[in-house]
Amino acid sequence: MQTQKEQNLQHLEQNPKQDFALQPLRRYFSLALHDFRTPYLLGLTFLPLLAAFFCFSAILYTFGAQWYAMLFAYLYIDFGFSSAWLSWIQTFADYVLKASVFVFFIFALFGLSLLTSLLICAFITPYVVRYIRDLHYQTHSIDGNENLFISLLWLLGVYVRYVLFWLVLIPLYFVPFVGGFAMLIPGYWLFSKTMVADVGTTIFEKNTFKSIRGTQSNKIRSVILPLFGINLIPIIGFFSPVFALSVLTHLFFDIKSSYEFTITD
Repeated sequence: MQTQKEQNLQHLEQNPKQDFALQPLRRYFSLALHDFRTPYLLGLTFLPLLAAFFCFSAILYTFGAQWYAMLFAYLYIDFGFSSAWLSWIQTFADYVLKASVFVFFIFALFGLSLLTSLLICAFITPYVVRYIRDLHYQTHSIDGNENLFISLLWLLGVYVRYVLFWLVLIPLYFVPFVGGFAMLIPGYWLFSKTMVADVGTTIFEKNTFKSIRGTQSNKIRSVILPLFGINLIPIIGFFSPVFALSVLTHLFFDIKSSYEFTITD
């Protein structure tokens, strides 16, 4: 005799194309925006924002100029032109190098800020999920049972892969037009990987979430893409992680409700 969980997973495997998210995408964003304006979620929003701001502002204020000078000196190339009319080449090369080092620091700051914000979001996700469940989905259970230590190890592994991904693409960051796009690739991967897992493993039991993530990948991606775009908007992006958690929470509870109705029907 199969257990209920085994029957649920078997149903997902037999219906990989079934769309369990019945609400239009704008509905998730509308609900999340309404929830986001509540004092509770606004308070959670400022936690990662202030932590990342003070942390990296202090680091840059203390070490930024020194690191900039060290990196510039390490990469500096002296062409040794003796003719005055060739000195413009050295001047131009120095300008390009200074601009490149500055761009590198900007990209590094973006990556570190994203890492810090997503790390803090991993800890506040259960509070966001429970708050939204109590507001909109009182009859739904929260089945996540992921061990905190295991979750932190998984998160560490994701961060290591992100850093390696980021380092591999460094040569592309300095290519005009291509650099900006290349920098977004590891950022999107990290944003999608952590946000979806944070919310999904809180709402669903582990094996159920793994199956839903595979069968509902198109619907999840259609929500993650605009959320990542919002995250890139200056100033607004600082406030977006908790909003993104809210949108994904509505999506997954909608999937959960229609999924459980289908299974028990």
